[in-house]
Order: sequence, then C-alpha cells, then structure tokens
Amino acid sequence: MKKRLFALCMMGMVLFSGCGNNENNAAATADTLTTTTCVESAGSTEGAASMATGDDAAVMNKAEAYSIEGESYIADTCTSASVVAYDSAAEAPMYAASASAERMTSGGGTQPGGRPSQQPSQSGILTAAEYSDLDNWDFFLDLVQNQKISFPSYGLNPTNAVSVTVTDNNQQPLAGESVTLQDVQGSVLWETITDEDGKAWLFYEDGVTPATISTGGQNLAYADEVTVVSQASVQKDTGLQVMFILDTTGSMGDELEYLKDDFTDIVNQVGGKQMLFSANFYRDQGDAYVTKCNPFTGNVQTVQQQFDAESAAGGGDMPEAVADILYETMVQADWKDGYRKVAFLIFDAPPHDGTEKQIDAAVRAAAAQGIHVIPVVSSNAERDTELFGRALAIMTNSEYVFLTDDSGVGESHLEPIIGNYTVESLHDIIVRLIQEYQP
Repeated sequence: MKKRLFALCMMGMVLFSGCGNNENNAAATADTLTTTTCVESAGSTEGAASMATGDDAAVMNKAEAYSIEGESYIADTCTSASVVAYDSAAEAPMYAASASAERMTSGGGTQPGGRPSQQPSQSGILTAAEYSDLDNWDFFLDLVQNQKISFPSYGLNPTNAVSVTVTDNNQQPLAGESVTLQDVQGSVLWETITDEDGKAWLFYEDGVTPATISTGGQNLAYADEVTVVSQASVQKDTGLQVMFILDTTGSMGDELEYLKDDFTDIVNQVGGKQMLFSANFYRDQGDAYVTKCNPFTGNVQTVQQQFDAESAAGGGDMPEAVADILYETMVQADWKDGYRKVAFLIFDAPPHDGTEKQIDAAVRAAAAQGIHVIPVVSSNAERDTELFGRALAIMTNSEYVFLTDDSGVGESHLEPIIGNYTVESLHDIIVRLIQEYQP
C-alpha cells in the first residue's frame, strides 16, 4: 500500500535528534528547534527520499508515513519559518516529527496559515482542535477536485458556494443582513444572514443555475464572490443564544462528563448579560429516548441540572438520531430575533441513511436564522462522520471542531483530512468560540 509521507522542510541550521511523541513523552535534546510548516504535493516515497541529503535525510527518516485512501503524497513545499523554544526536559513540540506527523497537513494541495501545536498532553483534559474550511476555501476545493474528500454527505453538498460580503456606507461589516440566492425563475435557492464580519455563504445544488443575489434592497447578478454596500438599516443583536446538542449513547461518556464538570465554568468565563442556554440530548430508536430537548433559559443552574441528570447509555450501532435532533433544535426551538445564535453538536456517529430531507430542512432553517452549528466530532468517529460535520459547519458558516488523542482520554480519534491545526483543550475552544459570537 502506498503511504503518505510527511517531511520536515528545514530553514537554517536544524538541531534535532529525536521525535517528540505523545505516547512516550520523548524528551527534547536541544533548546531550540527552527523549522517551517510544510504542505503537500503529489509524489512518491522514493521522491521524498531523493529530496533529502545529509542531515536533512536524517530528519526525513524520522517523519512518519500516513495513508489516506491508499494514495501517496509528500510534503515538499515550505511556508514561513517558526522558532519554538522549549526546555530540554519538556515534551518535544508536536510538529511533523511527532507521533502525529500528519498534523502538518492531511490533504493535497497548498494549505495556507497555521501550524501544529506544541501543547503538552494532560491526562484527564479533553483536547481538540478547530478548523475552518471557509477560511481555507481554495484548499477545500482542491481536496474535493483531487477526490480526497467527496460530497454530498447525507444530502449536504457544500461545494457550490457563493461568498457575499455586506458593508455599510463607511465600509464597515454589516452583521444581521439577510441575503438570498435565487435561480432564473426567482425561486430561493439559499437564504442566510451575514455574520459579525459581514460575511454570508450561500449554496446551490449541482445542475441548478443561480442567477441573482439579493440583499439590502438590491438585486445583483450572480458571481462566486460579491461585495455589497447596503443602504438598509439593520438592528444590532443585543444577546447570544448558546445551544448544546449532545449524543448520549454509551460511547459518549467522556464528553458528557466533561459538560457536567465544565458547563458552569464555561458560562462564568464567557460572561455576558444577555445570554440564554439550552441543553439537548439524543440517542436512537429503541433506546430510553430518541430526543430530549429543553427550552432556552438564562438560569445556568437549571441547565447544569439537566446535564447532571443525564447518563451515557444505549446506541450500539453506528448511525444515531442525528436528523431527528437537528430538525427539532433548528426548526422547532425558540430561536429569538435580536440574538446571535450558536449551537455545538457533540457527537461521534453519522445520521441514518434515508434522512437526507430532514437534514436538509434543518440546515436550511439554521442558515436562514443565522444559527452557526459547530460540530464537535468525538472518539471512534469514521470518515463519513467527519465529512458530514464539515458540510454542516460550512453550510452554517461556522467552524469544524474535533477531539484529538493528545489528552490520553477515551478511545482513538480520527485524524481529519484538513490542513494545519493547533491542539488545545476543548474547554478553551468552546469558551473562545462563544466569545467570538457574542455581539
């Protein structure tokens, strides 16, 4: 089987004699490591070996092979240099020569920005990373074009997209502006609301011809990327609704315990007077319940009690009632005007086949109301769960979050086919994202 080999591209003198490793906590033997972040282009393992000579070859031999769909790619393009200082007794930073070399990038093409984290493992703390396909759109399309990933996923196809930026007369981003995409007959293909950066992403299916973009009382000819100066007066949001949607089948015990332990602390850290929270749970047909939804409330103790009352049980097969809970929470929940909206879907299994229409209705409702659905993919997830989560994030203008093995907690976690990312605690990511969506 062909392998995907990641090589470290070095700038200047490289002091390196061992691989940092999350499993064995290998100690670093130098005080500094100067390296660059590398991205991939197609090639072979033989080609990779021929790229290196002398000390570079020794470093390359430390890099791990990584296989995706049986194809071979190597890192041979370097971006900006970065210098990491660490104590000789500390863990080595998690660059490409670490146990998870594929953190450099797991897809083909040129990946902008970012680099892997040097954060150490701490048992008992869930570690995770966030990634935005929308911020790396060309890279995402390159993955699709080169068939590293494919869509639709459970009916969601994010590949045909329109990017709209809306500003006011002073060229300041205009949040809360309604934007629609129509076909030549005037039928609405997609509807959404601009975010805090004045951005809106709209989508259409294969075989459909988009014709018009409407926003701020203006009708514009379709283009892949549009900037509009709106004359409309948009009421500013004054509050934030935060929803947690949690799979509580038997495999999700670690994630449930995390929310039991950390929910109140999350609220205390994010602050904000105008904040409402909702905790929602689901399992599957034949379990003690399929869905269990709760209204939004400003009473943090009530929501904490709802988490505390739950246990992880049931499930057993891979698909779960994802479509049911998304429809109930996106279509039927009490989402309010004048509030920004974010929902964390914490799960490890995909929807059932045959639920595509229900999922489509839920995602369209979320987009139209400006609900940012942030998937948090947990342990034992498979590739179809990743792709579903990424499509869900893209089509609701949000980030993709996934747990990693760095904490040593729970079962193994799938390495996504994405570009560079930084490992953090899940707690820090959730706090930061909530703060970013606050008005």
